[in-house]
Amino acid sequence: MARVVTVLGWVLLAGGGALVLLGLAGIAVKEGLWAALQMLSPFNVSNFIVTAITLAPGIALITWGQKLKEKQRTQSS
Repeated sequence: MARVVTVLGWVLLAGGGALVLLGLAGIAVKEGLWAALQMLSPFNVSNFIVTAITLAPGIALITWGQKLKEKQRTQSS
């Protein structure tokens, strides 16, 4: 069970990362490279929040999978 949750988390994280990169590429093509670089600015709080929301399910599942793995180890010992 822990392995399935962890693998699903990595799949979601990779998919979320691909969506973020695809969005940046779309901005670069449509509005120019400078606009895409401005999206990555640490002062662009709204972009940071949206990126965190996009990547959160994958990160949460990976963390949950690791906790399940630790729990299975302690129960089997």
